[in-house]
Amino acid sequence: MENKTILIVDDDERIVRMFRRRLKKNGLVIHTAENGKLGLEMATESQPDMILMDIRMPVMDGYEMVKTLRAQGYQKLIIACTASVRAQDSERTIVAGCDYFLPKPVGTDFEDIIQKLLKEYETP
Repeated sequence: MENKTILIVDDDERIVRMFRRRLKKNGLVIHTAENGKLGLEMATESQPDMILMDIRMPVMDGYEMVKTLRAQGYQKLIIACTASVRAQDSERTIVAGCDYFLPKPVGTDFEDIIQKLLKEYETP
């Protein structure tokens, strides 16, 4: 999984630092954005292998970001990672265009889940 890129889009700097620290151990290249608008720009420009994004953010929320990316033809992996764990919220993220829903706080298996998803969604 080395050299795979992940774009973390989250307005909570503590979450971003924790995700970055945990994922870099696996040789992943990490980029970050603090809101959906910046995340959209970065994803469009750099085409990361995975986007790991919060849903509730300032400027542009995760729902709008993922809908816009999918409308632009972005086909890579997008994971909603949010503290909102109501069933309708997870369903709404999938309907919006996310491939997977991961509740916060993440568990000790966080890195394993990310590696598994990267492997499953790997394009030849």
